Amino acid sequence: TCSGCSKAIRWEPAPTPMTISDGTDTVTLTPGRNGWTVTLDVPSGADEARQRMLEAAGQALALNGGGRLEYWIDPVTDNCDRVPLSAGYTPFRDLCRLERPLPALPSDLTTRAFTLDDADAFLDVNNRAFAWHPEQRDQTLADLEARMAEPWFDADGFRIWDHEGAVGGFCWTKVHAGESPPVGEIYVIAVDPELHGQGLGRRLTLAGLEWLSAAGLRHAMLYVESDNRPANRVYDALGFERASTGRAYQRTVR
Repeated sequence: TCSGCSKAIRWEPAPTPMTISDGTDTVTLTPGRNGWTVTLDVPSGADEARQRMLEAAGQALALNGGGRLEYWIDPVTDNCDRVPLSAGYTPFRDLCRLERPLPALPSDLTTRAFTLDDADAFLDVNNRAFAWHPEQRDQTLADLEARMAEPWFDADGFRIWDHEGAVGGFCWTKVHAGESPPVGEIYVIAVDPELHGQGLGRRLTLAGLEWLSAAGLRHAMLYVESDNRPANRVYDALGFERASTGRAYQRTVR
């Protein structure tokens, strides 16, 4: 049973994923590279049930060897911390969605489409540029191939910038065709760390926006960490505005 709840909690241990239910509400634990992502199937506004299922997730994981839980709330509201804190989770990350209309200013960088020959160089630049990032760091060829297999992948929208015969940076874009109207995303952007300090992030962002605009998109968005001040300064100067913020909470169970 879970703390403070009168209903019995049943869990069915499995390699991937784990589903926990009390017969009315459900929580799913999906394993990933940084632990287990928690997803609730609880009616909106049912705070007591949300807390009960977040606690149940921790109890289920404890019975299956322990680990790290990660739970997201999007969008952030004034009192959104109360339930996760009461269930033993700690806020640790705010991810902002920024938006702006298209077109933007043209870029002065020449970029080209990604090819399979770029895979190793892309991974090298990506992993050095994102050594600090919880999701984008330590990417492998298998990770890249998995993204390339997604239905949204378009090599033409994966813009590569060459510098002295090597990949100097990239701006990977993504089109959300299901949104109305469709929205273009600056999905991942990075510059070789050895070339930092030259304003290349701004110029690569503009190259990505230019490609999205040429593809017929009239609205662009991206996600950025709230505490990434250099990136936020660049995006603010490029006319992006905050549309919403998601917050991640974590709990380690032993």
